[in-house]
Amino acid sequence: MTSLAFLAPVQVKTNDVGHDINSVREALAFLNQWPKARRGPVYSCAVRSCNAAIAGQMTTEQARRAFVSFARIAGVLARSDFLPLAHC
Repeated sequence: MTSLAFLAPVQVKTNDVGHDINSVREALAFLNQWPKARRGPVYSCAVRSCNAAIAGQMTTEQARRAFVSFARIAGVLARSDFLPLAHC
């Protein structure tokens, strides 16, 4: 089984509180707490990518990219060492 840990954390900020997201599972937990009224296609892509990584159908880095894209578009990305776009 491959590790689901990110090589570098993704820092997000909500309600002026910062969070380090260190793994696919932490990203999925963050996404599951996201307000339903604010969920859209980029959110769905990030959730699908995290679930695919957990199932071994996508790499951890691909899931991380999808989460970074979601966080940037949602306006909660505080810092990430990598900012590539995910393709869903």
